[in-house]
Amino acid sequence: MNCTNCGRTNDVIDFISKGERIVLCANCRYKLASGQQIVVKQIGRPSLGVTKKVSLTLPEALWEHFDGEANGNRSEYLRKLLERDQWSQSDWSNNAAQGYAIFAAKELGYSDEQISKLVRAMYRAFDFKTIDEAKAAYNESPY
Repeated sequence: MNCTNCGRTNDVIDFISKGERIVLCANCRYKLASGQQIVVKQIGRPSLGVTKKVSLTLPEALWEHFDGEANGNRSEYLRKLLERDQWSQSDWSNNAAQGYAIFAAKELGYSDEQISKLVRAMYRAFDFKTIDEAKAAYNESPY
């Protein structure tokens, strides 16, 4: 084990301080005990923010959908949903829609030529259809 403060290995022990595992050598423990300032390097991945516990009640069908979409990481999935919810309308653009279409086409194995045709067809649709018409086409579609 190496000291998380200085990296030395002499007389190293580990202990828990404020819920965090710290490893210090004899020299750094002495400095800490004598009131000298030591900077313990942060170990592990950096914090994403404040942790708060939440209880969520959903019907079984929604839990199944949620767990399927979360792919084993509910916290990350909820963070992404909340971040997406905070986007302003100005973040949305025709280029963003084109980007989503390109991602989807690549996932489906479309060739570069097929993707190019799709992008050009979408540009034409942007020019000749309103946003409300596009929403209606999607909402009324079997997809």
